[in-house]
Amino acid sequence: MKTSSTNNTGATVGSLIVESQECDDSSESLFKRFRHQKVGLHAGVFPEISFPPPPKSFKDLDIGFDLVLKLILKHLFVGGALRTDKLAMRLAIPISLLEEPIQFLRTEALIEARSDGSSTISGLLEYSLLDRGRQRALAYMDENSYCGPVPVSINAYRQQVSIQTVKSQVIDQHRVSEVFKNIVIKESTLTKIGAAINSGKSIFIYGPAGVGKSFLASLMVKLLYGDIVIPHAVLVEGQIVRVFDKANHVQVEEEAVALEASSTIHQAPKSYDERWVCCQRPVIFTGGELGLSMLDLQYQPDTRFYEAPLQMKANGGIFMIDDLGRQEVDSTLLLNRWIVPLENGIDYLSLHTGNKFQIPFDVIPVFATNLRPKDLADEAFLRRLGYKIGIDFLSEDEYRKVFAQYCMANDLKYEDAYVDYLLSQHYQPTDTPLVACHPRDLICQIIDYTLYEGKKPYISEPLLSQAWGTYFVSE
Repeated sequence: MKTSSTNNTGATVGSLIVESQECDDSSESLFKRFRHQKVGLHAGVFPEISFPPPPKSFKDLDIGFDLVLKLILKHLFVGGALRTDKLAMRLAIPISLLEEPIQFLRTEALIEARSDGSSTISGLLEYSLLDRGRQRALAYMDENSYCGPVPVSINAYRQQVSIQTVKSQVIDQHRVSEVFKNIVIKESTLTKIGAAINSGKSIFIYGPAGVGKSFLASLMVKLLYGDIVIPHAVLVEGQIVRVFDKANHVQVEEEAVALEASSTIHQAPKSYDERWVCCQRPVIFTGGELGLSMLDLQYQPDTRFYEAPLQMKANGGIFMIDDLGRQEVDSTLLLNRWIVPLENGIDYLSLHTGNKFQIPFDVIPVFATNLRPKDLADEAFLRRLGYKIGIDFLSEDEYRKVFAQYCMANDLKYEDAYVDYLLSQHYQPTDTPLVACHPRDLICQIIDYTLYEGKKPYISEPLLSQAWGTYFVSE
């Protein structure tokens, strides 16, 4: 009995220990799941973003040898005879990586080397297409007409987006005050904006038209630290997706200068893979024109390659959807499109072949509307939108400050009497709210009138009334 009891006791104690350990492991996992990802981080202190190093071999390119051959022939077809340094620059790869593909193309009698007169000085040869090579290049152009830098692999893209994620940003009151120092805005609103950026989640800005919602969103990107790199193009299952977009991405100044000086024969090698472009963190704006198709890959039938959708171009920055509810597509469908990306940080795109693939959804989405939030979505979805920030009309004191700022910006003398006149003669009799855009628009119309009269811009009560009459619609 004693032995049996001891064994039973030991087994019981042992099972309790195991259960206790399992409970501890489970609790640790649970607490880790609920722990805020930025606990322990400090504002303005973030690790330096590591850019992809220059490739030293074809293995480092992570792209098939055949694709490089095709791009070389295309560039020679489009650009004519090219020296190896210029060809390498167009492909955005080191000259050393051209040796093997050029030798292959020469052996296949697709290209020939010739002197351009400077080759004896530079030590570089110039290459041009032979008839066979021209025919091959035309065939490749029929496959797709992409003729740019060598794409990066989709895996390399995913990895780099993770390294330079916007979700690791931490800002404080000092940073927010610095960015918004000359903006007339309530302190409580600034506090909400700062906390919202720290959350790394979506932001929902609502309020009447003209109160400055879009303007505030455009300043939010200035709160973010650090430059990032964006690939010229990404290769997915043999298909090319162009990502870098001069219309939406702002290159850092040194990068732009370096590209302008690309005619030099010898340049110092970059410290990172030149298939990537060093840019400021992006802010992509879209409004009432947004449709569901714009959030998918844009396949160009004439070029036979893809343009990245807006949210992919916004990775690492802010994606602003303005005038939510004014799009042709139903707002419920548009909002439902974001459920999976918002919750999982992953988006799914489809090729025209029907194949789907994952891309990171590494943006801070900002939704702005002048409609009632509850008219756009139910409580369950509004809860997913993270921070909700309401922007209201100006107080009288705020209106005076904004009016004074626009006067100063246009070299006009400001007097409180101007605002007193507007308030007593126009705003109060018509019960018109004080909207943030009014001072700018009224002053611009006053300047238009004075220029028409051939006079130096000035403000007067008659001009204020004249501008009011053409700015607002009379009943």
